[in-house]
Amino acid sequence: MIGLILANVAAVTLETVPSIWARYQGVFYWFDFASVLLFSGEYVLRVWASAESDGAVGRSAWRRRLRYMCSPLAVIDLLAILPFYIGIFATVDLRGLRIFRLLRMLKLVRYSPALASLSRVLYMERRALTAAFIIMMGLLFFSATLGHLIEREAQPEAFGSIPAALWWALSTLTTVGYGDVVPITAAGQLLGGVVMIIGFAFYAVPIGIIASGFSDEVHRREFLVPAQVVDSFPIFRHMNPQAASELASRMRTLTVAPGTVITHKMDMHNGLYCILSGEISAFFNHRALPLKSGDYFGEYGIIMDGNEQPSTVARSQSKVMRLESADFHTLVSIYPELSSAMAEYRNQRLAELVADGILSGDDCNAMLGKE
Repeated sequence: MIGLILANVAAVTLETVPSIWARYQGVFYWFDFASVLLFSGEYVLRVWASAESDGAVGRSAWRRRLRYMCSPLAVIDLLAILPFYIGIFATVDLRGLRIFRLLRMLKLVRYSPALASLSRVLYMERRALTAAFIIMMGLLFFSATLGHLIEREAQPEAFGSIPAALWWALSTLTTVGYGDVVPITAAGQLLGGVVMIIGFAFYAVPIGIIASGFSDEVHRREFLVPAQVVDSFPIFRHMNPQAASELASRMRTLTVAPGTVITHKMDMHNGLYCILSGEISAFFNHRALPLKSGDYFGEYGIIMDGNEQPSTVARSQSKVMRLESADFHTLVSIYPELSSAMAEYRNQRLAELVADGILSGDDCNAMLGKE
């Protein structure tokens, strides 16, 4: 879908070149036709499947679908195909509607986590950005007013009114300086220099707000765990949605570089670690036992060395979820099924390690006996 969206953007761009359009008009038409079929099918399927949304419990299926059709992403999907159908049923020349196919590029928001993060940043920082915009508009009109008062007699055609002076104020505040309108009096040139310096200071404010918000969003995505990730983890798979949501709010993700020692044998109350990806080794009786995605370790782990958790080392770039010890014991007391699910998974994994010849039966019995 991403490739198709980018290809459509390229096609719309090339269609504006008269020589290319005259030679490949038919190719462009059939490519657009095929693209619209795919985009239309995707739109219809998304609208139909939206009735299964968990977030609209209690509503009828059609009300859920109508609610989805009014959502921003669904509106973007509709705008991506609407110009084609308008062109079919309209009786006037609507070749200009081809340009509106560039709206298909907005569909990338659905497939790009970075663009989705940026849209969330703009929404979360909307109040700060609005305040910065108001300040900038105030500076713009203040600069235009001063420019009008100083230069109106010397340049009545460019500074004869405040609206006319707004163009100079905007190009100066943004430090673009096209040069088509410049002050010629000494006072006007002094004003221009001050306005440019102010522009450096204040037009950087929105950029700083967005950059800071984007950094916070990336940090949040790095450390917070979505509920669906917790719900798909083996030992949490059969927990009720409320428990999974509570777990997600308490767990944090960590990205671990190869060779990093994650836990030490002497650690106490170190919490629970769940492996999302990568390879980690747990040391038992001076042997490195492999742990994989879906396994867990820590103070209550699959591999236990005596009454203590073993040392664990990342063998590759790994990503783990971590639950603090106090939170772990609190959740186990509230949701006892978590403890039984962990014990069941532990027995299964130990049996696999024995079957693979990595652990002996005595080792397995010793671990289970000290559980």
